[in-house]
Amino acid sequence: MRLLVSGWLLALAAPFAVAETGAEFFEAKVRPLLATKCYSCHSGKTPMAGIDLSHEAGSKAVAAKLIPAVTHQGAVRMPPAGKLKDAEIAVLTRWVEAGTPWPASVQGKSGASHWAFQPLRKVTPPEVKNRDWVKNEIDQFILAGLEANNLSPAAAADDLTLRRRLSFDLTGLPPGVDELTQPSALGAFVERLLASPRYGEHWGRHWMDVARYADSTGADEDHRYPHAWRYRDYVIDAFNRDLPYDQFLREQVAGDLLPTPDGTLNTRGIIATGFLALGPKLIAEQDKPKMFYDIVDEQIEVTGKAFLGLTIACARCHDHKFDPISTKDYYSLASIFASTKQLAKLEGTVSQLYFAPLVEGPVAKAWQDHKAKVDAKQKEIDGILGAERTRYRKQFTPHLAAYMLAAVGEAPTGVTLDPWIVEQWKKYLKPTGERRPHLEEWEMATPTERADVARLYQNRYEGTEQHREQAREQWKVQAEAAKAGGEKAPPDPVFLAGDDRFFTEVNAAAGPFMMPEKDRESLYKPESREKLARYRAELEALKKSGPEDPPLACAVGEGENVEQRVFVRGNVDAKGDPVPKAFPVVIAGRHNGAITEGSGRRELAEWLADKQNPLTARVMVNRIWQWHFGEGLVRTPNNFGKLGAAPTHPELLDWLAQRFIASGYSVKAMHRLILESNTYRMSSTPSKRAMEEDPENKLLSYVSPRRLQVEEMRDALLQIDGSVDWTMGGKMMEGEGTDKEFAEARKSIDPDSSKRRLVYLPLRRSNLPAMLNLFDFGDATTSNEGRTQTNVAPQALFMMNSGFVAERARTVAAMLRADGALDDAGRVRAAHLRILNRPAQDTFVEGALGYLAKFPGGDAEAAWTSLIRTMIASNEFLYVH
Repeated sequence: MRLLVSGWLLALAAPFAVAETGAEFFEAKVRPLLATKCYSCHSGKTPMAGIDLSHEAGSKAVAAKLIPAVTHQGAVRMPPAGKLKDAEIAVLTRWVEAGTPWPASVQGKSGASHWAFQPLRKVTPPEVKNRDWVKNEIDQFILAGLEANNLSPAAAADDLTLRRRLSFDLTGLPPGVDELTQPSALGAFVERLLASPRYGEHWGRHWMDVARYADSTGADEDHRYPHAWRYRDYVIDAFNRDLPYDQFLREQVAGDLLPTPDGTLNTRGIIATGFLALGPKLIAEQDKPKMFYDIVDEQIEVTGKAFLGLTIACARCHDHKFDPISTKDYYSLASIFASTKQLAKLEGTVSQLYFAPLVEGPVAKAWQDHKAKVDAKQKEIDGILGAERTRYRKQFTPHLAAYMLAAVGEAPTGVTLDPWIVEQWKKYLKPTGERRPHLEEWEMATPTERADVARLYQNRYEGTEQHREQAREQWKVQAEAAKAGGEKAPPDPVFLAGDDRFFTEVNAAAGPFMMPEKDRESLYKPESREKLARYRAELEALKKSGPEDPPLACAVGEGENVEQRVFVRGNVDAKGDPVPKAFPVVIAGRHNGAITEGSGRRELAEWLADKQNPLTARVMVNRIWQWHFGEGLVRTPNNFGKLGAAPTHPELLDWLAQRFIASGYSVKAMHRLILESNTYRMSSTPSKRAMEEDPENKLLSYVSPRRLQVEEMRDALLQIDGSVDWTMGGKMMEGEGTDKEFAEARKSIDPDSSKRRLVYLPLRRSNLPAMLNLFDFGDATTSNEGRTQTNVAPQALFMMNSGFVAERARTVAAMLRADGALDDAGRVRAAHLRILNRPAQDTFVEGALGYLAKFPGGDAEAAWTSLIRTMIASNEFLYVH
């Protein structure tokens, strides 16, 4: 008998997920940070303090001191110019916690011999001894490997186990009771699953992991992507329609540039470019050139990993340390994405996201023209508000030193100060746990020195104020001249918060010179109040008079052509040699076709989808294999480079890639090929010899069991109790922009509050639901090559204490108890089949009836709910065999 084991509930093992601390993390995050922040002092022939951080020995020598130094918690505080950003400290902390690994460069980076860069081979399936086991060519490749190692394939899985495996693999849901009690032929069962809309929902979710899909920017302010759902629905529909993968690829990179048969607007293609548009963005970053190229870098990273299985973004600051990808290769690709429209507006404190109208040109232009009028009127209103804030604070500027002194009870005589402003200064100058270098002179001043120090702060403040006013006046003159000449006005002057931290904080929302929120407009000049009322009325009238907003998509478009240069060490201010728009030489060769017009995204898409590209088909068939077997033939699906894993069955990988191309890039054809093989239909019971000789099951002598992913677990429970809402598509998140940092509106929708499939629930990057974090969903910020599987106590506690699980158990229990045609034994058998998808053995039924009879308190409802919950929490439900 197969025992109903609840041992999973007792698992207290530590997570075995591998942290992102390998070579890719070091090259993409750590080395560039050390280069820009540390090497100027701590490298070269005479490194400061004898500490050289440009090699492994130096980093390991100071590992214990590094984090206290960069967090400014010790006597040594680095860098001396100012504390690193929290995100930078987090990178170094993760690196130190991992033991400061320093990957060695791989020698011989020509790439001529690396398997992944070689053309696809035409492979003949190998001969095998046990021909009776072979059902199709896949079996020949797998069996040949087993026979070469004196191993045998496992026995075939029984019919019900196989149906459960097929159902979860293709739809993310368990099979229905009818499919188990009145089974059709397996071939017909597979076809029904492939034709089900549930298939696209499940396999679309696989792709969205690769595409790092989410519904907000994450990072600093976590602005909503209000139209991201259109990309999600596009992906689900593409899988359901079996859109050829090469076309799927083209559309995601350059769908807006692809013509339609009837010459109409390619709305589907525009939506598909959400693949590029929906990455994390630091749109409140004040260093706008850096922010823009961080977006470009993120797009290079996701494109390289998703379609080529290469970590191209590692070459941003230097030639790739392991793969034959040069910095020039990187910036040739950067030129393509930099020439792509990424944002509606780059300038400003917070850059504006770009949303593409899904209507024909004339309609879109009318809407955009009207929107420009609305934006212009809003800018007039903002100008008045800004002028009033400036006027308000300038009346206090001459007395800044007096306010600082008054905040510590040393107000000078003969000066009338506003008591409310004094209180704000007290709050601002009150010491905090965080070090504020810009206030250290004040905090360290003795009582006799304070007046002079306060005057020093006032002089600096007035100097910054004067400098910024002059810069704005100069810009106005230039803008007027440009307007008169019919030219584009120069960008507004940008002042970074770090330019003068004291000035910034004093005038910030919570600063002492900011207008009070209460009755703010009473402080405005009468003429300003009159103008505001008039302009606001005009704004409302404008909004009502214009055309309705067209349907919009989070997408990219064609931008202004950028003549790209290499950025030395990745620094946007250190421009090196110019580079053309081109593709990595190691794959495309040195004679890339010239890109003479536009961004070059269409040419990039065609090159990626070309049958001659040696990586594209290999990478995708490897993913398909991975999503069926748990591991790919290449066990690093996002890295086919030199540091990636070598394929366990290289001939099979190339044979599958050739078949994929020959099928017209049909993903469903690959399903059929894999699912009909005896390799897929083996049981999950390994032989003793297989466990000893091949503990990682690289040779595939059996099918490795896997735990349900969080979507499968949750959606299966909703299906089991009959409460799932099968509505497809559409949006579930309202509003635009961001919210206050700890506002409820900033959270993702609680999965407990909806009966829709989990794939449809919006994901706010900065606040993912606890259930997703608990069950290894990932962070939706980088391309995810595969979910980790941790096994930790909180997961067991969730199954024991979750209200969601309890509700599902109560519903199933009530459903069974209401069935008058069944006795208790029949109800146990029905529950077992519904939840665990196989008939219960007599010993289990007897044990369950005894459990119900002895349940404390004699409460039948509670007893049945407890029994059902035990089944739900068992390994047999949570794992697919």
